[in-house]
Amino acid sequence: MSVPPVSTRQGSSAARSAAEPNATVTCARDGRSHVVPHAVLAESLTAGTGCCTAVCGHLVLPASLASPRGDRCVLCADASGGTRREPRRRLWSGGYRGRTVS
Repeated sequence: MSVPPVSTRQGSSAARSAAEPNATVTCARDGRSHVVPHAVLAESLTAGTGCCTAVCGHLVLPASLASPRGDRCVLCADASGGTRREPRRRLWSGGYRGRTVS
C-alpha cells in the first residue's frame, strides 16, 4: 500500500502539525511510548521502512493501534521538554470496608 506524500494530501495537515508537532508512538520492541515528530513519522510512512526515530534516538517499531499505550519514555520526555508527572500514590484508608477477615 503506497502512501501519498504529506504535501499532496488534502486537509489541514499544516494546521495539525503546527498545533501538535509530535506524535506519541508505542514501540513494539520495548513497549514504551516515544515522542516522534510528525515529519519523521510521515517520512517513514512514505519510505515504507516501518521504523522511525524518536526524539530520544530510539529506533521505534510502531505497535498495533489496538495495543494499549505503553509507559512514557523518560528520555523522550526530557528531550521534548515535556513535564514529568509524579508517580501516583495509593492512599489506604485502613481496614477492609465492611468485610471481615477470618
